[in-house]
Amino acid sequence: MMVKPAVVYGSEKWAMTEMDTKRLGTWERKILRWIYGQGVKQGIWRIRNNQEFSELYKDLDIVADIKKKRLEWIGHVVRLVHREGQLRIYMRVIQREVEREGID
Repeated sequence: MMVKPAVVYGSEKWAMTEMDTKRLGTWERKILRWIYGQGVKQGIWRIRNNQEFSELYKDLDIVADIKKKRLEWIGHVVRLVHREGQLRIYMRVIQREVEREGID
């Protein structure tokens, strides 16, 4: 999907809530429905379900893609060891997000 990079640009620094996650998932399924359209089964037109979209669109869903980008960003931040002042600030931000989201 060509719109995905524009949507997730800078997302590694977003503070996402559960509502944001749901809205992004809903938006992505809406776009996929628009791209792939209805399905035909035994000559009958019908609306595709979410499982069919997962099978048609093999890429990560948008929320998983954002989480992957966050992990890549954290790796980048950790490699900034020689800049200790910046590293401490980034690590505090990451720690706050981890505590807020309840990630272990």
